[in-house]
Amino acid sequence: MPKKGVYRQIYVTIVATMSIFISGMWLGWPSSVVEKFVKHETDFNATMDELSWIVATMDLGNVISPLVAGHLMDWVGRKPSTVVLGPLFIVSWALTLFVPSAWALYTARLLAGIGKGMSYTVVPVYLGEIASPAIRGALGSVFCLQLHTGFLMEAVIGSLVSYRTLNIVSSVVPVLFFVAAILLHESPYYLLKRGRRSQAAVCLQWFRGGGDVAHELDLMEVNVRKEMENKSTFRELFASRKDMRALAIVVAACATQRAGGVSCIIAYSALILPDNGPLLDKHESVMLFAVTLAVVNLVAVALVDRLGRKPLLLLSEAGLAVASLTFAVFFYFYRDDGSDGATRQLTWLPYLCHWLFSVMFAVGVGFVPVVFLGEMFPVNIRSHCSAIASITLAFCSFVTNKMFLFVSNRYGFCAMFSLFTVINFAGTFYTYMYAIETKGKTLQEIQDQLKEIVGHRREKTNQNDIVGNK
Repeated sequence: MPKKGVYRQIYVTIVATMSIFISGMWLGWPSSVVEKFVKHETDFNATMDELSWIVATMDLGNVISPLVAGHLMDWVGRKPSTVVLGPLFIVSWALTLFVPSAWALYTARLLAGIGKGMSYTVVPVYLGEIASPAIRGALGSVFCLQLHTGFLMEAVIGSLVSYRTLNIVSSVVPVLFFVAAILLHESPYYLLKRGRRSQAAVCLQWFRGGGDVAHELDLMEVNVRKEMENKSTFRELFASRKDMRALAIVVAACATQRAGGVSCIIAYSALILPDNGPLLDKHESVMLFAVTLAVVNLVAVALVDRLGRKPLLLLSEAGLAVASLTFAVFFYFYRDDGSDGATRQLTWLPYLCHWLFSVMFAVGVGFVPVVFLGEMFPVNIRSHCSAIASITLAFCSFVTNKMFLFVSNRYGFCAMFSLFTVINFAGTFYTYMYAIETKGKTLQEIQDQLKEIVGHRREKTNQNDIVGNK
Protein backbone atom coordinates (compact mmCIF):
# COMPACT_ATOMS: atom_id res chain seq x y z
CA MET A 1 0.00 0.00 0.00
CA PRO A 2 1.35 3.49 -0.86
CA LYS A 3 2.59 5.62 2.03
CA LYS A 4 -0.05 8.17 1.06
CA GLY A 5 -2.70 5.62 2.09
CA VAL A 6 -1.03 5.04 5.46
CA TYR A 7 -0.87 8.78 6.14
CA ARG A 8 -4.50 9.23 5.15
CA GLN A 9 -5.63 6.44 7.47
CA ILE A 10 -3.59 7.91 10.32
CA TYR A 11 -5.16 11.31 9.67
CA VAL A 12 -8.69 9.88 9.64
CA THR A 13 -7.96 7.95 12.83
CA ILE A 14 -6.70 11.07 14.62
CA VAL A 15 -9.74 13.10 13.50
CA ALA A 16 -12.32 10.44 14.36
CA THR A 17 -10.76 9.72 17.76
CA MET A 18 -10.82 13.41 18.64
CA SER A 19 -14.35 12.57 19.82
CA ILE A 20 -12.72 10.12 22.23
CA PHE A 21 -10.26 12.86 23.24
CA ILE A 22 -13.23 15.12 24.09
CA SER A 23 -14.81 12.29 26.06
CA GLY A 24 -11.54 11.99 27.96
CA MET A 25 -11.67 15.72 28.65
CA TRP A 26 -15.14 15.34 30.14
CA LEU A 27 -13.91 12.39 32.22
CA GLY A 28 -11.05 14.48 33.60
CA TRP A 29 -13.12 17.65 34.07
CA PRO A 30 -14.47 16.73 37.55
CA SER A 31 -10.97 16.06 38.90
CA SER A 32 -10.14 19.70 38.10
CA VAL A 33 -13.37 21.43 39.13
CA VAL A 34 -14.72 19.49 42.14
CA GLU A 35 -12.27 21.17 44.50
CA LYS A 36 -13.04 24.56 42.88
CA PHE A 37 -16.73 24.01 43.69
CA VAL A 38 -15.91 23.06 47.28
CA LYS A 39 -13.80 26.24 47.65
CA HIS A 40 -16.49 28.39 45.90
CA GLU A 41 -14.16 29.33 43.01
CA THR A 42 -16.79 28.76 40.30
CA ASP A 43 -19.54 30.80 38.59
CA PHE A 44 -22.14 29.50 41.06
CA ASN A 45 -22.32 27.47 44.24
CA ALA A 46 -23.39 23.81 44.34
CA THR A 47 -24.30 21.55 47.24
CA MET A 48 -22.63 18.17 47.71
CA ASP A 49 -25.76 16.44 46.42
CA GLU A 50 -25.82 18.67 43.31
CA LEU A 51 -22.10 18.05 42.82
CA SER A 52 -22.61 14.27 42.90
CA TRP A 53 -25.36 14.59 40.25
CA ILE A 54 -23.12 16.81 38.10
CA VAL A 55 -20.44 14.11 38.14
CA ALA A 56 -22.80 11.15 37.70
CA THR A 57 -25.09 12.40 34.92
CA MET A 58 -22.39 11.83 32.31
CA ASP A 59 -22.63 8.11 32.95
CA LEU A 60 -26.42 8.31 32.85
CA GLY A 61 -26.17 9.70 29.32
CA ASN A 62 -23.70 6.97 28.43
CA VAL A 63 -26.20 4.30 29.51
CA ILE A 64 -28.86 5.36 27.01
CA SER A 65 -26.80 6.12 23.90
CA PRO A 66 -25.03 2.91 22.69
CA LEU A 67 -28.17 1.20 21.39
CA VAL A 68 -29.31 4.38 19.63
CA ALA A 69 -25.83 4.88 18.14
CA GLY A 70 -25.79 1.33 16.77
CA HIS A 71 -29.03 1.90 14.87
CA LEU A 72 -27.99 5.41 13.78
CA MET A 73 -24.72 4.34 12.15
CA ASP A 74 -26.54 1.61 10.22
CA TRP A 75 -29.26 4.06 9.16
CA VAL A 76 -27.35 7.22 8.12
CA GLY A 77 -23.78 5.93 7.96
CA ARG A 78 -20.54 5.96 9.94
CA LYS A 79 -19.42 9.42 8.85
CA PRO A 80 -22.66 11.32 9.71
CA SER A 81 -22.84 9.49 13.04
CA THR A 82 -19.31 10.73 13.77
CA VAL A 83 -19.88 14.28 12.49
CA VAL A 84 -22.99 14.78 14.66
CA LEU A 85 -20.81 14.38 17.74
CA GLY A 86 -19.30 17.80 16.97
CA PRO A 87 -22.46 19.89 17.60
CA LEU A 88 -23.34 17.64 20.54
CA PHE A 89 -20.05 18.34 22.30
CA ILE A 90 -20.09 22.04 21.29
CA VAL A 91 -23.47 22.50 23.00
CA SER A 92 -22.28 20.63 26.09
CA TRP A 93 -19.28 22.94 26.59
CA ALA A 94 -21.32 26.04 25.70
CA LEU A 95 -23.68 25.28 28.58
CA THR A 96 -20.77 25.43 31.05
CA LEU A 97 -19.92 28.93 29.76
CA PHE A 98 -23.26 30.66 29.26
CA VAL A 99 -25.68 29.07 31.75
CA PRO A 100 -24.16 29.10 35.26
CA SER A 101 -26.46 26.70 37.10
CA ALA A 102 -26.49 23.13 38.37
CA TRP A 103 -29.21 22.14 35.90
CA ALA A 104 -27.12 23.42 33.00
CA LEU A 105 -24.23 21.24 34.14
CA TYR A 106 -26.57 18.27 34.53
CA THR A 107 -27.59 18.78 30.91
CA ALA A 108 -24.02 19.38 29.73
CA ARG A 109 -22.73 16.22 31.39
CA LEU A 110 -25.74 14.26 30.12
CA LEU A 111 -24.99 15.37 26.54
CA ALA A 112 -21.31 14.56 27.08
CA GLY A 113 -22.29 11.07 28.23
CA ILE A 114 -24.48 10.57 25.17
CA GLY A 115 -21.56 11.69 23.01
CA LYS A 116 -19.17 9.36 24.83
CA GLY A 117 -21.48 6.38 24.36
CA MET A 118 -21.91 7.18 20.67
CA SER A 119 -18.14 7.61 20.23
CA TYR A 120 -17.41 4.28 21.87
CA THR A 121 -19.96 2.59 19.61
CA VAL A 122 -19.38 4.28 16.24
CA VAL A 123 -15.68 5.17 16.09
CA PRO A 124 -14.21 1.66 16.63
CA VAL A 125 -16.52 0.29 13.91
CA TYR A 126 -15.62 3.13 11.52
CA LEU A 127 -11.87 2.69 12.07
CA GLY A 128 -12.09 -1.08 11.80
CA GLU A 129 -13.80 -0.76 8.42
CA ILE A 130 -11.42 1.78 6.86
CA ALA A 131 -8.08 0.51 8.21
CA SER A 132 -5.74 -1.80 6.31
CA PRO A 133 -5.13 -5.13 8.10
CA ALA A 134 -1.40 -4.41 8.44
CA ILE A 135 -1.91 -1.28 10.56
CA ARG A 136 -5.33 -1.94 12.11
CA GLY A 137 -3.86 -2.83 15.50
CA ALA A 138 -1.67 0.27 15.62
CA LEU A 139 -4.55 2.53 14.65
CA GLY A 140 -6.75 0.87 17.28
CA SER A 141 -4.26 1.76 20.02
CA VAL A 142 -4.87 5.47 19.26
CA PHE A 143 -8.36 5.02 20.75
CA CYS A 144 -7.15 4.55 24.36
CA LEU A 145 -4.31 7.03 23.90
CA GLN A 146 -6.73 9.81 22.90
CA LEU A 147 -8.97 9.08 25.89
CA HIS A 148 -6.09 9.27 28.36
CA THR A 149 -4.59 12.34 26.68
CA GLY A 150 -7.91 14.19 26.93
CA PHE A 151 -8.05 13.34 30.63
CA LEU A 152 -4.46 14.55 31.03
CA MET A 153 -5.23 17.85 29.28
CA GLU A 154 -7.99 18.68 31.77
CA ALA A 155 -5.81 17.65 34.70
CA VAL A 156 -2.93 19.89 33.58
CA ILE A 157 -4.89 22.97 32.46
CA GLY A 158 -7.42 22.71 35.30
CA SER A 159 -4.68 23.03 37.91
CA LEU A 160 -3.30 26.20 36.29
CA VAL A 161 -6.33 28.27 35.33
CA SER A 162 -9.72 29.34 36.67
CA TYR A 163 -12.95 27.39 36.26
CA ARG A 164 -14.20 29.64 33.45
CA THR A 165 -10.89 29.68 31.56
CA LEU A 166 -10.76 25.89 31.69
CA ASN A 167 -14.21 25.69 30.08
CA ILE A 168 -13.27 28.24 27.40
CA VAL A 169 -10.13 26.34 26.41
CA SER A 170 -12.01 23.03 26.43
CA SER A 171 -14.79 24.36 24.19
CA VAL A 172 -12.33 25.02 21.33
CA VAL A 173 -11.58 21.31 20.80
CA PRO A 174 -15.08 20.18 19.66
CA VAL A 175 -15.19 23.07 17.17
CA LEU A 176 -11.92 21.88 15.60
CA PHE A 177 -13.20 18.31 15.61
CA PHE A 178 -16.46 19.27 13.86
CA VAL A 179 -14.67 21.18 11.08
CA ALA A 180 -12.23 18.31 10.46
CA ALA A 181 -14.90 15.56 10.68
CA ILE A 182 -17.03 17.13 7.94
CA LEU A 183 -14.20 16.44 5.47
CA LEU A 184 -13.97 12.71 6.28
CA HIS A 185 -14.96 10.01 3.77
CA GLU A 186 -17.66 7.42 4.39
CA SER A 187 -16.79 3.82 5.22
CA PRO A 188 -16.62 1.67 2.04
CA TYR A 189 -18.10 -1.19 4.06
CA TYR A 190 -21.24 0.83 4.84
CA LEU A 191 -21.60 1.96 1.22
CA LEU A 192 -21.46 -1.67 0.08
CA LYS A 193 -24.20 -2.54 2.59
CA ARG A 194 -26.30 0.12 0.88
CA GLY A 195 -25.53 -1.24 -2.59
CA ARG A 196 -23.43 1.79 -3.62
CA ARG A 197 -20.41 -0.07 -5.01
CA SER A 198 -19.10 2.74 -7.22
CA GLN A 199 -19.00 5.18 -4.30
CA ALA A 200 -17.43 2.50 -2.11
CA ALA A 201 -14.67 2.02 -4.71
CA VAL A 202 -13.91 5.76 -4.74
CA CYS A 203 -13.73 5.95 -0.92
CA LEU A 204 -11.62 2.79 -0.62
CA GLN A 205 -9.19 4.05 -3.24
CA TRP A 206 -8.82 7.32 -1.29
CA PHE A 207 -8.16 5.46 1.97
CA ARG A 208 -5.55 3.26 0.26
CA GLY A 209 -3.80 6.17 -1.44
CA GLY A 210 -4.64 5.10 -4.99
CA GLY A 211 -3.89 1.94 -6.91
CA ASP A 212 -6.10 -1.00 -7.82
CA VAL A 213 -8.55 -1.83 -5.02
CA ALA A 214 -10.89 -4.12 -6.99
CA HIS A 215 -9.73 -7.32 -5.25
CA GLU A 216 -10.04 -5.85 -1.75
CA LEU A 217 -13.44 -4.42 -2.65
CA ASP A 218 -14.60 -7.86 -3.84
CA LEU A 219 -13.51 -9.46 -0.55
CA MET A 220 -15.23 -6.72 1.39
CA GLU A 221 -18.42 -7.29 -0.59
CA VAL A 222 -18.33 -11.03 0.23
CA ASN A 223 -18.04 -10.21 3.95
CA VAL A 224 -20.97 -7.80 3.68
CA ARG A 225 -23.16 -10.49 2.09
CA LYS A 226 -22.28 -12.99 4.81
CA GLU A 227 -23.10 -10.49 7.53
CA MET A 228 -26.42 -9.60 5.92
CA GLU A 229 -27.31 -13.30 5.74
CA ASN A 230 -26.46 -13.94 9.40
CA LYS A 231 -28.30 -11.16 11.17
CA SER A 232 -29.10 -11.91 14.78
CA THR A 233 -31.25 -10.56 17.62
CA PHE A 234 -30.96 -10.19 21.36
CA ARG A 235 -33.35 -13.12 21.74
CA GLU A 236 -30.95 -15.42 19.88
CA LEU A 237 -28.04 -14.14 21.98
CA PHE A 238 -29.75 -15.05 25.26
CA ALA A 239 -30.87 -18.42 23.89
CA SER A 240 -27.27 -19.57 23.29
CA ARG A 241 -25.52 -21.03 26.36
CA LYS A 242 -22.15 -20.56 24.65
CA ASP A 243 -22.71 -16.87 23.95
CA MET A 244 -24.22 -16.30 27.38
CA ARG A 245 -21.08 -17.78 28.96
CA ALA A 246 -18.92 -15.39 26.93
CA LEU A 247 -21.20 -12.47 27.75
CA ALA A 248 -21.00 -13.25 31.47
CA ILE A 249 -17.18 -13.15 31.32
CA VAL A 250 -17.19 -9.79 29.53
CA VAL A 251 -19.91 -8.23 31.72
CA ALA A 252 -18.12 -9.35 34.92
CA ALA A 253 -14.87 -7.78 33.71
CA CYS A 254 -16.69 -4.56 32.72
CA ALA A 255 -18.48 -4.37 36.07
CA THR A 256 -15.19 -4.82 37.93
CA GLN A 257 -13.54 -2.19 35.75
CA ARG A 258 -16.00 0.57 36.67
CA ALA A 259 -17.46 -0.51 40.02
CA GLY A 260 -13.99 -1.26 41.38
CA GLY A 261 -13.28 2.39 42.11
CA VAL A 262 -11.54 3.92 39.11
CA SER A 263 -14.48 6.21 38.20
CA CYS A 264 -14.48 7.74 41.69
CA ILE A 265 -10.68 7.94 41.79
CA ILE A 266 -10.75 9.91 38.52
CA ALA A 267 -13.60 12.21 39.56
CA TYR A 268 -12.83 12.85 43.22
CA SER A 269 -9.03 12.65 43.54
CA ALA A 270 -8.87 16.24 44.82
CA LEU A 271 -11.15 15.31 47.72
CA ILE A 272 -9.75 11.84 48.42
CA LEU A 273 -6.04 12.67 48.64
CA PRO A 274 -4.87 14.35 51.88
CA ASP A 275 -3.38 17.83 51.71
CA ASN A 276 0.38 18.35 51.54
CA GLY A 277 1.56 15.24 49.75
CA PRO A 278 5.17 14.24 50.47
CA LEU A 279 6.50 14.60 46.90
CA LEU A 280 3.57 15.76 44.74
CA ASP A 281 0.51 17.84 45.50
CA LYS A 282 -3.01 16.70 44.57
CA HIS A 283 -3.04 18.17 41.09
CA GLU A 284 0.42 16.86 40.22
CA SER A 285 -0.69 13.43 41.42
CA VAL A 286 -3.71 13.56 39.07
CA MET A 287 -1.36 14.46 36.19
CA LEU A 288 0.88 11.51 37.08
CA PHE A 289 -2.23 9.29 37.20
CA ALA A 290 -3.20 10.31 33.65
CA VAL A 291 0.34 9.92 32.25
CA THR A 292 0.67 6.49 33.89
CA LEU A 293 -2.63 5.35 32.38
CA ALA A 294 -1.41 6.20 28.89
CA VAL A 295 2.11 4.77 29.23
CA VAL A 296 1.20 1.53 31.02
CA ASN A 297 -1.72 0.95 28.66
CA LEU A 298 0.59 1.10 25.64
CA VAL A 299 3.05 -1.31 27.29
CA ALA A 300 0.26 -3.72 28.31
CA VAL A 301 -1.25 -3.71 24.81
CA ALA A 302 2.17 -4.73 23.47
CA LEU A 303 2.39 -7.57 26.03
CA VAL A 304 -1.15 -8.94 25.83
CA ASP A 305 -0.32 -11.30 22.95
CA ARG A 306 2.75 -12.59 24.79
CA LEU A 307 1.55 -12.98 28.36
CA GLY A 308 -2.12 -13.62 27.64
CA ARG A 309 -5.41 -11.94 28.49
CA LYS A 310 -6.32 -13.87 31.64
CA PRO A 311 -2.98 -13.42 33.50
CA LEU A 312 -3.02 -9.65 32.90
CA LEU A 313 -6.67 -9.42 33.97
CA LEU A 314 -5.98 -11.42 37.14
CA LEU A 315 -2.92 -9.31 37.98
CA SER A 316 -4.89 -6.11 37.38
CA GLU A 317 -7.95 -7.02 39.46
CA ALA A 318 -5.86 -8.43 42.33
CA GLY A 319 -3.67 -5.32 42.31
CA LEU A 320 -6.72 -3.05 42.43
CA ALA A 321 -8.08 -5.08 45.35
CA VAL A 322 -4.82 -4.59 47.29
CA ALA A 323 -4.73 -0.86 46.49
CA SER A 324 -8.37 -0.28 47.52
CA LEU A 325 -7.88 -2.35 50.70
CA THR A 326 -4.86 -0.21 51.62
CA PHE A 327 -6.92 2.92 50.97
CA ALA A 328 -9.69 1.57 53.24
CA VAL A 329 -7.33 0.74 56.11
CA PHE A 330 -5.62 4.12 55.88
CA PHE A 331 -8.88 6.08 55.96
CA TYR A 332 -10.20 3.93 58.82
CA PHE A 333 -7.48 5.39 61.05
CA TYR A 334 -6.91 8.76 59.35
CA ARG A 335 -8.29 11.93 60.96
CA ASP A 336 -8.39 15.28 59.12
CA ASP A 337 -8.08 17.25 62.35
CA GLY A 338 -4.53 16.03 62.94
CA SER A 339 -5.42 14.21 66.17
CA ASP A 340 -3.82 11.01 64.87
CA GLY A 341 -0.16 11.81 64.43
CA ALA A 342 0.74 8.30 63.26
CA THR A 343 -1.45 8.37 60.17
CA ARG A 344 -0.51 12.00 59.50
CA GLN A 345 3.03 10.72 58.95
CA LEU A 346 1.69 8.16 56.46
CA THR A 347 0.05 10.62 54.05
CA TRP A 348 2.42 9.28 51.37
CA LEU A 349 0.49 5.99 51.46
CA PRO A 350 -2.72 7.17 49.73
CA TYR A 351 -0.59 8.95 47.11
CA LEU A 352 1.24 5.68 46.44
CA CYS A 353 -2.10 3.81 46.25
CA HIS A 354 -3.44 6.48 43.89
CA TRP A 355 -0.54 5.88 41.50
CA LEU A 356 -0.75 2.11 41.96
CA PHE A 357 -4.43 2.27 41.01
CA SER A 358 -3.53 3.76 37.63
CA VAL A 359 -0.85 1.11 37.01
CA MET A 360 -3.06 -1.84 37.95
CA PHE A 361 -6.05 -0.47 36.04
CA ALA A 362 -4.11 0.16 32.82
CA VAL A 363 -2.23 -3.16 32.88
CA GLY A 364 -5.35 -5.28 32.42
CA VAL A 365 -8.92 -4.50 33.40
CA GLY A 366 -8.81 -1.15 31.60
CA PHE A 367 -8.57 -2.77 28.14
CA VAL A 368 -8.88 -6.58 28.32
CA PRO A 369 -12.73 -6.49 28.35
CA VAL A 370 -12.60 -4.74 24.97
CA VAL A 371 -10.20 -7.41 23.67
CA PHE A 372 -12.55 -10.15 24.90
CA LEU A 373 -15.44 -8.35 23.25
CA GLY A 374 -13.79 -8.54 19.86
CA GLU A 375 -12.76 -12.19 20.23
CA MET A 376 -15.49 -14.12 22.04
CA PHE A 377 -18.55 -13.38 19.91
CA PRO A 378 -19.61 -14.15 16.34
CA VAL A 379 -19.77 -11.14 14.02
CA ASN A 380 -23.56 -11.19 13.78
CA ILE A 381 -24.12 -10.58 17.52
CA ARG A 382 -21.00 -8.55 18.32
CA SER A 383 -22.83 -5.21 18.12
CA HIS A 384 -25.47 -6.42 20.61
CA CYS A 385 -22.78 -7.58 23.04
CA SER A 386 -20.88 -4.31 22.58
CA ALA A 387 -24.00 -2.35 23.54
CA ILE A 388 -24.53 -4.50 26.65
CA ALA A 389 -20.88 -4.03 27.67
CA SER A 390 -21.10 -0.24 27.17
CA ILE A 391 -24.28 -0.05 29.24
CA THR A 392 -22.67 -2.13 32.01
CA LEU A 393 -19.65 0.18 32.12
CA ALA A 394 -21.79 3.31 32.23
CA PHE A 395 -24.29 1.99 34.78
CA CYS A 396 -21.60 0.86 37.24
CA SER A 397 -19.78 4.16 36.85
CA PHE A 398 -23.02 6.12 37.38
CA VAL A 399 -23.95 4.23 40.56
CA THR A 400 -20.51 4.53 42.20
CA ASN A 401 -20.05 8.19 41.26
CA LYS A 402 -23.52 9.10 42.55
CA MET A 403 -23.19 7.31 45.87
CA PHE A 404 -19.54 8.22 46.57
CA LEU A 405 -20.05 11.67 48.12
CA PHE A 406 -23.17 10.63 50.07
CA VAL A 407 -21.56 7.52 51.58
CA SER A 408 -18.19 9.21 52.15
CA ASN A 409 -19.70 12.24 53.90
CA ARG A 410 -21.83 10.03 56.16
CA TYR A 411 -19.52 7.06 56.84
CA GLY A 412 -16.11 8.19 55.61
CA PHE A 413 -13.93 7.23 52.65
CA CYS A 414 -13.20 3.91 54.37
CA ALA A 415 -16.74 2.65 53.63
CA MET A 416 -16.52 3.24 49.88
CA PHE A 417 -13.02 1.81 49.55
CA SER A 418 -14.13 -1.25 51.51
CA LEU A 419 -16.89 -1.72 48.93
CA PHE A 420 -14.35 -1.32 46.10
CA THR A 421 -12.15 -3.94 47.80
CA VAL A 422 -14.99 -6.47 47.88
CA ILE A 423 -15.83 -5.83 44.21
CA ASN A 424 -12.21 -6.16 43.10
CA PHE A 425 -11.65 -9.39 45.03
CA ALA A 426 -14.93 -10.76 43.65
CA GLY A 427 -13.82 -9.84 40.13
CA THR A 428 -10.47 -11.57 40.70
CA PHE A 429 -12.21 -14.74 41.89
CA TYR A 430 -14.64 -14.75 38.95
CA THR A 431 -11.83 -14.26 36.44
CA TYR A 432 -9.80 -17.09 38.00
CA MET A 433 -12.75 -19.49 37.98
CA TYR A 434 -14.55 -18.71 34.72
CA ALA A 435 -12.51 -16.55 32.30
CA ILE A 436 -10.82 -18.35 29.41
CA GLU A 437 -7.51 -17.66 27.70
CA THR A 438 -7.85 -16.54 24.08
CA LYS A 439 -4.17 -15.78 23.33
CA GLY A 440 -2.99 -17.24 20.02
CA LYS A 441 -6.36 -18.78 19.15
CA THR A 442 -8.41 -18.16 16.05
CA LEU A 443 -11.96 -16.91 16.45
CA GLN A 444 -13.24 -20.36 15.52
CA GLU A 445 -11.02 -22.06 18.12
CA ILE A 446 -12.38 -19.69 20.78
CA GLN A 447 -15.95 -20.58 19.78
CA ASP A 448 -15.06 -24.29 19.93
CA GLN A 449 -13.55 -23.84 23.39
CA LEU A 450 -16.70 -22.11 24.68
CA LYS A 451 -18.86 -24.89 23.20
CA GLU A 452 -16.69 -27.51 24.89
CA ILE A 453 -16.94 -25.76 28.28
CA VAL A 454 -20.71 -25.40 28.05
CA GLY A 455 -21.11 -28.98 26.78
CA HIS A 456 -18.90 -30.38 29.57
CA ARG A 457 -20.85 -28.46 32.19
CA ARG A 458 -24.19 -29.67 30.81
CA GLU A 459 -22.92 -33.26 30.73
CA LYS A 460 -21.74 -32.99 34.34
CA THR A 461 -25.12 -31.58 35.39
CA ASN A 462 -26.94 -34.44 33.67
CA GLN A 463 -24.73 -36.99 35.42
CA ASN A 464 -25.43 -35.39 38.79
CA ASP A 465 -29.16 -35.50 38.06
CA ILE A 466 -28.95 -39.22 37.19
CA VAL A 467 -27.05 -39.97 40.40
CA GLY A 468 -29.58 -37.96 42.39
CA ASN A 469 -32.53 -39.81 40.87
CA LYS A 470 -30.95 -43.14 41.75
